[in-house]
Amino acid sequence: MMKKSTQVLIVGAGIAGLIAARELKRNGYKVLVLDKGRGLGGRMATRRMGGARLDHGAQFMTTRQPAFAAIIDEALAAGVLRTWFQHGVQDRDPAGHPRYCGVHGMTDLPKYLARDLEVLGSHRVCTLRRDASRWQAEVTDGGLFEAEHLVLTAPLPQALELLATTELDLLGADAAGLQAIEYDKGLATLALLDGPSGIPHAGALPLSTAPLSWIGDNTQKGISPAVSAVTLHADAAFAAKYWDAPDSVRGPLMLEAAAPYLQSNVTEYSCHRWGFTLPKNPWHAPCYHRPEMGLTLAGDAFGGPRVEGAALSGLAAAKALMSPSK
Repeated sequence: MMKKSTQVLIVGAGIAGLIAARELKRNGYKVLVLDKGRGLGGRMATRRMGGARLDHGAQFMTTRQPAFAAIIDEALAAGVLRTWFQHGVQDRDPAGHPRYCGVHGMTDLPKYLARDLEVLGSHRVCTLRRDASRWQAEVTDGGLFEAEHLVLTAPLPQALELLATTELDLLGADAAGLQAIEYDKGLATLALLDGPSGIPHAGALPLSTAPLSWIGDNTQKGISPAVSAVTLHADAAFAAKYWDAPDSVRGPLMLEAAAPYLQSNVTEYSCHRWGFTLPKNPWHAPCYHRPEMGLTLAGDAFGGPRVEGAALSGLAAAKALMSPSK
C-alpha cells in the first residue's frame, strides 16, 4: 500500500491538471498528479487498432489566447505538434484559425506536458478527508496521499462526488450552481477502411445532420499512415439515446450514416463512450478556488468546452493557488 505526502495533489491528468501541475512545479511547488486511467490527457486520446492509429476524443486544438498560444508554440518547436489544416471547413470559421494536432496523435501534447511531472496512473481516488490543514485522498487499492492543497480537474460531476465523500460543506452557497453544470455524452465509432476515405478538407468533415457531428480521417491527418482509418462522432442526442445499446447496434447505425461520405469499405470497427464531453453551461469563472480550504476545481466545466478552455482553466487554477490571499 502506497503512502505519499506532497504539497499539491492534483486529481486528473487531463490537459487542465497537467498544465496546472507544470505551472506549479515551475514555481517551486511539490506536485503529484493522480489519474484513474492508465494514459494521459483525458479526451485528448489516441488509440491503436488493427495497425491504425486513431484520435477518438478531441480532434484538434485552436488558440485564441496568448497564454495557451505560448504552450502550443513551445510544443510546435519541440516537434510534438503540427498544423493539421488552417482554413475553415465548410465556411464555419471564416477566420481560419489553425487546427493543431499531435504528430502521432492527440495524446502527444499531454505526454509532452507530463514529461517532468510525477504522475501516477491507475490510481482511482475513492475517498477524500479534510482536517484543519491537510487533505487525504484514499485510492481503491488502499493507498493514501496527503497534501496541503487539493486540485480536482476531473469532470465536474465526478469531482463533486469525491467532495461529497468528505461529508463536509465545502462549497457553501455555490453548491447548487456547481451541481447544475451539465455535460453532453459522447459516442465515437472508430472504423478501418480498405482504401482512402475520400473525405475532403484534409480529412476533416463537421456535420449537422443527425446522427453524426464529425468524420475525421486519421490517415489524411497524418497519424495513421499505414492503415486507412476514420473517427465518427455522434451528436449528443444519438449518444444519449444509444448510450446503453450494444456496439453491434450503435456502431452499424453510425456507419450507415457515414456511408454516403466514404468511398471505401469498412473492414473493422469499434465504439467508445465518453461520459462527459462538452459542458453545456460552464461556470462563470475559469476555476473555483477556496483558499481557506486548500481546494481548487478546474477543467472544461470552468474554462469552456475547447481544449484551450480546459488549458486556461488549469493555468487559472495554478495562479489562484499561488495567490492564496485572493
